[in-house]
Amino acid sequence: MRRLLCLLLLPVALLADERRYDFREKVLPNGLRVVTLEDFSSPIVAVQVWYHVGSKNERADRQGFAHMFEHMMFRGTERVGPKDFDRLTTRAGGTNNAFTSFDNTTYVNELPSNQLDLILWLEVERMLFLKVDALGFFTERKVVEEERRENYLNPPYGLAPEQALGKIFLKHPYRWMPIGKIPDLRAATIEELEAFWSTFYVPNNAVLVIAGAVKHEEAQRAAERWFGWVPKCPDPPRVAELEPPQTAPREITIQEKKGPVPVVALAFRTVPVAHPDAPALDLLIAILGDGESSRLNQDLVKERQVAQTAMASHFTLEQDGLAVLGAVLGPLGDKKKAMDALLEHVKRVREAPVGQEELEKVKNNALVGVVTETLTVEGKASALGEAALIRGDADYVNVALERIRAVTVEDIQRVANTYLADERKTSVTIEPSIGGFLKGMLGGSGGDENEGAPPVEEPKENRVAARSGFKGKIERPEGFPATAPLAPLLETPPGFSHEAATLENGVKVVVIEDHEVPYVSVSLRLDKGQWAEQKPGAANLSLGMLTKGTKAHDAASLARELDFHAISLGGGVGADSATVGTSCLAEKLPLAMGYLAEVVFTPTFPESELAILKQQTVTDLMVDENDPSTLAGREFSRQLYGAHPYARRITGEIADVQAITRADVQAFWTPRPESATLIFAGDVTLEGAKALAAKHFGGWKVEGKSASEALPPFPEPGKFKIVVVDAPGAAQSEIRVGHLAMGRGSADWHKGTVLSQILGGGFLSRLNDKLRVELGLTYGASGGFSASRFGGIFRASTSTKTETTAEAVRAILDVLETLRAGPPTADEMDLARSDLVGSFAGRYETPQSRANAIWLLLEQGLPEDYYQKAYDGYRTATAADVLAVAKEHVHPDKVVVVVAGDAKRIKESLEKIGPVEVVKGK
Repeated sequence: MRRLLCLLLLPVALLADERRYDFREKVLPNGLRVVTLEDFSSPIVAVQVWYHVGSKNERADRQGFAHMFEHMMFRGTERVGPKDFDRLTTRAGGTNNAFTSFDNTTYVNELPSNQLDLILWLEVERMLFLKVDALGFFTERKVVEEERRENYLNPPYGLAPEQALGKIFLKHPYRWMPIGKIPDLRAATIEELEAFWSTFYVPNNAVLVIAGAVKHEEAQRAAERWFGWVPKCPDPPRVAELEPPQTAPREITIQEKKGPVPVVALAFRTVPVAHPDAPALDLLIAILGDGESSRLNQDLVKERQVAQTAMASHFTLEQDGLAVLGAVLGPLGDKKKAMDALLEHVKRVREAPVGQEELEKVKNNALVGVVTETLTVEGKASALGEAALIRGDADYVNVALERIRAVTVEDIQRVANTYLADERKTSVTIEPSIGGFLKGMLGGSGGDENEGAPPVEEPKENRVAARSGFKGKIERPEGFPATAPLAPLLETPPGFSHEAATLENGVKVVVIEDHEVPYVSVSLRLDKGQWAEQKPGAANLSLGMLTKGTKAHDAASLARELDFHAISLGGGVGADSATVGTSCLAEKLPLAMGYLAEVVFTPTFPESELAILKQQTVTDLMVDENDPSTLAGREFSRQLYGAHPYARRITGEIADVQAITRADVQAFWTPRPESATLIFAGDVTLEGAKALAAKHFGGWKVEGKSASEALPPFPEPGKFKIVVVDAPGAAQSEIRVGHLAMGRGSADWHKGTVLSQILGGGFLSRLNDKLRVELGLTYGASGGFSASRFGGIFRASTSTKTETTAEAVRAILDVLETLRAGPPTADEMDLARSDLVGSFAGRYETPQSRANAIWLLLEQGLPEDYYQKAYDGYRTATAADVLAVAKEHVHPDKVVVVVAGDAKRIKESLEKIGPVEVVKGK
């Protein structure tokens, strides 16, 4: 009866709002579409430029041009230096980034709301006057090569999607990935690059989104002021030849060099993103493989146990789409059984209608997904940009809920029969390659691929490509500012409010009230984390098991209930604390709180579910053991923390997990009310939160006192050393450098945060500037102080290709020495202060981010005025303060350098820096 009532009431409740996005849209005479949205919930503005150019607009022999411009567009103009885009954005207290997809390249900025003129000036500068130069291309090409190695060549299964797409799409440019190919980029000239930019980066090929604390009229006037004078350019060419319909099933077998377990999948060509059938397909695929209660998970993982993980996803692009059903097997898994099971589910969903309740379940989750995209200004801007550019209709954001609700059971079966047809099917099998493993173990390049021509040498002169075509004729109008219109820093001191109460049994209740979105999250935070476990990995499994069965529900029925009501519920553990959290639409909060209490107080830890979770964890760890990034992080913790629990991974190691019993898992889960905090964030009042907390947690009592835990001390810092974690065949080396350091309770902590910002906190930090911008050795480098409950560390990290490992290590060590050699420059201090102070409001924009901030105070025993002191510390820190912190807390002579890479290829060069110890990666 309750379920039927929910079916009847949910649509009414969610349709109560009339126009979710009260945006305005205007097209300038030059074709630029301007979309504005008012949102005064925080004093920030999100400015995004969506260019209608992605990897599908590239030539087959010049893959990666769109992605290259994601990088090159930050290199400046004759009026904007190669670092000025980031410098000016940071000085304003803002952030910037970009991403490239198959259909679009998008530039995203978030700044204090008084900096709108600045970011629009910068955007029009790079749209029309970008400097495409040989030196910039040389540097950014090296960075992109490292990005490809880091994300595609080094990790297990990194190249699998690229290989599969090349067999699914035979003619359309969706057959290659946006990252690009190293040989194509090495063969390209700056004239070819410039021609691509002149063709596609024009106002009539873009959407400008301005969302945030700016009135519509003001935002539109600003768009006209900065872009209105630009003439309309020739319309870029479009991809006219679509991928022909697939007329027969296909099979693909991929040999995976690093992945230790097989994977099977079914891929079906479907529809473009704006197709009327896309919402029904989204829901169909969700029924099959989205979530704990999905058909694939319940059958393949829980019942038949032919897979460790099973899921499904629907990817829609502008001109095509893919539905993918997949299963990850164990090392000795039966690929045929798993593939047959996937095929059975396709057959079943085509032949038999889904149940109304099953459809409503995935609808509810889809509706919540649409609602939660509005939690941030950036999320709203992104939704508007995607709808306007890719769908061709910005108002889709206001009909998305309606489109989801309109899907019927008949629609689901119709699209299943239409799009999951045999002739559209591609069967994919990913098999571990024994040859690839052996090649790596014997010292071969393993994960490397054919990179074509040798690396391009640095140009002896910095030749600049002349602006061509229509763009070559464009000149700035008279009176156009020659310098950036930077407004004064908009200071936003911490002032997020919260209320607190304590139940009679000691449970603390914290409420961050925010009624902008009808959404609320609740987290039960416990101050006992991984550090308190008796067996490595027990805490992680214990929290993971909470939703796998209670006295009232088995795992399957609980998953169905939660998914039906679109309630997220789960547990997790960190080094310092454990969390059981739930989130939902505000109207579902009473129900969610009941489920939260149920898994906290009455978990049954069934043996059958524990066996599945253990095997899933072991499979994940097997994959991790082939990832140099994981290997570096694990060894770095071991070297720093010694016998302390922080030295262990949260999951434990494979042998640890295999040894854990049900009794071990139960033993960890002994929460106590006096060490618990319930944090409510979102559309809830203090009175309502207190009433729900008292109802479900007020009777919680535990006899006796909490046992104290005696932890081993951190080891004393040792001498400088280098540890190489051998990863034969690695395409890159992962580098971690650091030592133990101060915690957040130190009087120097906030000044140390300024030092961290200067060293490795942003694009213009010393580490990133040296290793990426100047030397082109890496995709990114970062570093600084971080802290946990029992202490802190000082760290620098990066990755680089095998051949430049020693060069990168030397560069990091050189940068660390400069910290102690003299005070930072005035420019560095100004940038660090501006970033930390100006971005304060944005960092705590959502009630959920504020909830995490408050928990940090409770977890680490920090004073209530911690954030005010942090803010004041950022504002008042001097160059002398930062130098003093560096001399007191940074010790290059005591760092441990951990490098995960191919020992045979890097050991000799590293020995020229210091003594090297080689350890096994597995």
